[in-house]
Amino acid sequence: MAAISNGNKNRLRKSAISERLNLKEKFIERNSIKISNELLKNFSLLNKNVHLFYPITKNKEVNTWYIHKAINSNSIIFTSFYEKTKERWECISFNPSVKFTNGKLNIPVPIDYKLETFDKIEVILVPLLVFDKFGNRIGYGKGIYDSILTKLNKNCLKIGLSFFEVSKENIQVDFYDQSLDYCQTPNQLYKFK
Repeated sequence: MAAISNGNKNRLRKSAISERLNLKEKFIERNSIKISNELLKNFSLLNKNVHLFYPITKNKEVNTWYIHKAINSNSIIFTSFYEKTKERWECISFNPSVKFTNGKLNIPVPIDYKLETFDKIEVILVPLLVFDKFGNRIGYGKGIYDSILTKLNKNCLKIGLSFFEVSKENIQVDFYDQSLDYCQTPNQLYKFK
């Protein structure tokens, strides 16, 4: 399902992408480590079913490989990849030591995996560009995570990861938008609801 942006989303998205693309590598790594450390202090991810997104380097996303390394021996890690034959995003688990390759949209995916269902996930870490004080988020506008979030069990924790603090402007939501429970930044954990 492709997202149709309306309201203030396009403007906020453009501004956030521009700001993100100007980030220096040192900033990204330093703040990815801070986000990972704070997240692991605030949540017990050990012995959980955790869905990670893996960073698209050219988009200067939060480097979640630090989280991967911290939990890979004690948790079952899940991620998503685009299954061309089914024309949809699938949930997979994998051995954490497996090699990765770039899949659709240059998203890192494991080369060997097991098909799973999204309802097994207990904690999902969600990429985003902007979030507001209500837990609404703006991604790249493709609707991938809005679709994935509808498939989770009702007790799954939805945690966004962001280099930037909460937007001063509320995001105008659409009927398909899925909100977060928390968002972790380098400096603060935001709780919603």
